[in-house]
Amino acid sequence: MTVLPTILASLFLGFALASIGFNVMHDANHGSYSSRKWVNKTLGLTLNALGGNSFIWKQKHNIIHHTYTNIEGIDDDIAKSPFIRMCGSQRWLPAHRLQHLYTPLLYAFSSIIWVLFQDYEKYFRRKIVNTPLAKMSAADHTIFWISKVLYLVFYIVVPIVLMGWQSWLVYFFSMHIGQGLTLSIIFQLAHVVEETEFDSVSVEAKLIENEWAIHQVKTTANFSRNNRIISWLVGGLNYQIEHHLFPRISHIHYPALSRLVQKECAAFNVPYNNMPTFRSAVVSHFRFIRLLGKKPA
Repeated sequence: MTVLPTILASLFLGFALASIGFNVMHDANHGSYSSRKWVNKTLGLTLNALGGNSFIWKQKHNIIHHTYTNIEGIDDDIAKSPFIRMCGSQRWLPAHRLQHLYTPLLYAFSSIIWVLFQDYEKYFRRKIVNTPLAKMSAADHTIFWISKVLYLVFYIVVPIVLMGWQSWLVYFFSMHIGQGLTLSIIFQLAHVVEETEFDSVSVEAKLIENEWAIHQVKTTANFSRNNRIISWLVGGLNYQIEHHLFPRISHIHYPALSRLVQKECAAFNVPYNNMPTFRSAVVSHFRFIRLLGKKPA
């Protein structure tokens, strides 16, 4: 085995798999890829082919995250404590002083943790953070287990048989590093940056002070709107404000929508969080993570 080409090819594969998630799975599971429900449902299962689970993801993302964005104790996307402190209301630990240094490492292993642990944890706990998981039908249970077994077969068993376990180990971890870093960075730039707002509410009451649309705009940020290459690679997820306001509209319409949304935000004095470049968004994210790592006064 030539290690370096294997690592580079596997990193690229992970990046490509993440882009499939951005461009196909994400829209399909929101019902915005096609006007036909069966097409959306079928293509939504590409997430299962990537190792995740469409049913759990739709509960976690479409319902919880899109309703309670950046709400501590409810939104699973910021529930990384005690490893990463992602908002001011989360408990601070001394290790968080270094979180801006070790967070990229955790991001690199985030997809392998998701695929091999977190889905199972949600499945058996029947909860996503503190929110009960919706009841699964017999078909949902069957799809969960069949797709998980097939993932183990095609991503682990077959490569080990064909490549040997050492080559497989290099390929598997490199692939997930590429996938995990890509997924984590793109999604975190949308909500965990200096410009966005966070909140904590009663887990039982789940009452948010702002009305839904204003809450979505204040807790979400866009980046690189004028970069067509990034927009293409991330499936329009650099237009997160428009996505959160219109999740059932295909991402190809976000550039046109963004001009209208920004104009309305200005008219009603609502902040429209927009970072001009990918670099500025990444800097804002890690600067914010470093700030949250400091001991609260």
